[in-house]
Amino acid sequence: MSTLASRITMRDKLAGKPPFLAALDIGSSKVACLISKNAEGSKSVHVVGAGHQLSRGVKNGAVTDMDALERSIRVAVEQAERAADTRITDIVLGISGPNLKSNYLEGGVNVGNREITQMHVRDAINSALSTYQAPDRQILHATPLGFGLDGAGGVKDPRGMIATRLTVTMLVVSGPSAPLKNIAQCVTRAHLNPVSIVASPYAAGLSVLVEDEIEQGATVIDMGGGVTSAACFYEGNLVYLDSVPVGGSRASSDLAQGLGTTFAAAERLKTLHGAVALTQVHAFDVVDAPRLGEDGRLEAGTTSKAELTNMLRPRFEEMLELLEKRLSKASAQYRPLPRRIVLTGGASQMPGIRDVAEEVFRAPVRMARPARVTGLGETYQVPTFSAVSGLLKWEMSGGAGAVAPMLGKMRVAPTGASIFRKATNWLRENF
Repeated sequence: MSTLASRITMRDKLAGKPPFLAALDIGSSKVACLISKNAEGSKSVHVVGAGHQLSRGVKNGAVTDMDALERSIRVAVEQAERAADTRITDIVLGISGPNLKSNYLEGGVNVGNREITQMHVRDAINSALSTYQAPDRQILHATPLGFGLDGAGGVKDPRGMIATRLTVTMLVVSGPSAPLKNIAQCVTRAHLNPVSIVASPYAAGLSVLVEDEIEQGATVIDMGGGVTSAACFYEGNLVYLDSVPVGGSRASSDLAQGLGTTFAAAERLKTLHGAVALTQVHAFDVVDAPRLGEDGRLEAGTTSKAELTNMLRPRFEEMLELLEKRLSKASAQYRPLPRRIVLTGGASQMPGIRDVAEEVFRAPVRMARPARVTGLGETYQVPTFSAVSGLLKWEMSGGAGAVAPMLGKMRVAPTGASIFRKATNWLRENF
């Protein structure tokens, strides 16, 4: 645990939870900030301030212009602070990008036919984490998925049981170290302290899934502007995470190319009149579609809604098909992943996307937006803000879900501390 996170933890123990919690989600198309107020004895999330800004200076999870990203962060946070009438410093940071990955780790320790103690659990976890060899990547989440006693798996809490050997299977979610450090640097330059970093697809799942889906299994597909991500949940844990570098912005680019117009005009057309299924539009309706003229200026033009649909659908099909192939490969290579699909994210608001997803995944699909979060209002109670809402729920629950429920909370901050030392410090603090 970093020095900063240690100070925050000690402050919380001495003074209780802070009066306000803040979450900042940095995506390819937007930067969003939500501030919630802690009510005495309440475990619900109530938003009192919100702000968002176009994401500038970041592309596919990597910083391209630190000054531009810092300005976007400042504007979004200041909007939320004005609405909440407070100032914030500590934030939970959500990050996305095609380079977020999940891996399974296995480790074990000899118990000697004795009762398993917390020390044995710690040693088994450290054994698994020590097998992760990726110096250029930073672990964001480490989740024990289950323990095994003498080869018999499926044990949730082995403490108190007797065995000769204890093994553990873990899921770790990681991101590239350099881009994570650059994003954290931009946040710090905006005079904010990123006390925790969470993968946005994971946070989106916490925001939109109901308890039965988390337990029985569901796959959340977060369709953003630059990245489409999948987070699979089963038995209360995150069991797989992956993403592809294709999002709603690519569809806008296709529309601009097909119509011969600007990206901004294409984005507006997509938002106002776009669809990916002809059943969702009056196909022969004609809409204004300005085009670039000989002098490089926009000129009046028209197109049919059917033509717009035919240009947009292939790209949305592609992004879902790419993700379906990734999920099918992971199911065959590691473990069967849940087939129940939940769509969220800004690009999921495209009319007809549910029909396309059901065709691609050949499974039931549910559309989802932030749930069990009050105070969002009409502007923010939409799929676009699922991830940032999930960050608040993650923080409100004390970081539950970053590790298995029996193991409590582990915050992983972007520091240079070794994985082994992080796990040892965390176990010492929680037990």
